[in-house]
Amino acid sequence: MANCNELFSHYNRVIRLSEEKRQVLRAVRNRLREKMAKNYSLLRFDEQLEFHSQGSFVMDTIITPKDDDFDLDDGVYFVGSLSPNQRPPVSKFHEAVVLAVGHDEDYAKVTDKDTCVRVAYEKEKFHIDLPIYYANSIYNPNLAHLPDEWVLSNPIEFIDWFEKKVMSGFKSAYLVENRLYTEYQQWLSDIRKKDAQLRRMVRYLKAWGDELRGDMPPGIVMTILAAENYFPHEQDDVSLKHTLENIEKFLKANGCSCPRPTTPKGEDLFASYSNTRKEYFMDRLATFVNSAKQAIASDNQKEACLKWQKHLGSRFPCSLASDKIEGATTYSRSAIIGDSANSA
Repeated sequence: MANCNELFSHYNRVIRLSEEKRQVLRAVRNRLREKMAKNYSLLRFDEQLEFHSQGSFVMDTIITPKDDDFDLDDGVYFVGSLSPNQRPPVSKFHEAVVLAVGHDEDYAKVTDKDTCVRVAYEKEKFHIDLPIYYANSIYNPNLAHLPDEWVLSNPIEFIDWFEKKVMSGFKSAYLVENRLYTEYQQWLSDIRKKDAQLRRMVRYLKAWGDELRGDMPPGIVMTILAAENYFPHEQDDVSLKHTLENIEKFLKANGCSCPRPTTPKGEDLFASYSNTRKEYFMDRLATFVNSAKQAIASDNQKEACLKWQKHLGSRFPCSLASDKIEGATTYSRSAIIGDSANSA
């Protein structure tokens, strides 16, 4: 078996969002928060405005896409006491966030989407998504979804679920209680230093999806599938191969559905997919599983690497792979008395 673990380590360093880019995202996010907080006072809302980071940036499963258009999700929370029937229309909260964001020469575009307001930055080639919530309790918010009105959603609960899978020691209070800021920063530092294998599995699946684009599932689906079907192993190539096999079995057993593990629990994230889209994903997955099996079975690292690269893209470093047979031994032929080459 050709061991490609070091090639995966190199690939992980390439696709994992760099600390430099993290710092840029944090700085821009904080400036955007400050601007929204300043403008919010002019919008005449009674609710308190709060911000909470969420998604892959917190869980450290964020990747650098092949075209460098990375993103951050930063939840905008209207904290108040009104029931859904008492609140202004969802569209009014979206309009409020758009107005609070305002205009800036650094913005390429501000787009009001169904589930968020997206602020795209032209120079740095990234965007920040601002999902909007109304919360009587920060632990039980409603997402302001334009077509569906108020949808029960809890991004902090999802982070908590994933971090329990990783066994990282995460506390939900890290994201909502200022007194735990120092402890939270230490936790972030620790998880990035450790870089648990499950986080890497999620990155590999997201990078695979990024290569194909189009009808591939979003990052939240890749995260759920990886976490629910993770196979630990000392080598990332072996872990990924078995995790892919487990995902394929899981989807076949569940009729190609992906139940959400947190609020709204049990929601099928493939429910809106057409049969054609489901068939496309299952076909791509089957092809990836087959290549992974061939890669693990190969005793030539270069050959195995090309199997992985077929699905993970040109950033997977086959230029570093050895073209030798794993475990092969070269013997030198000793001179034999009477050989013509040695006869006088």
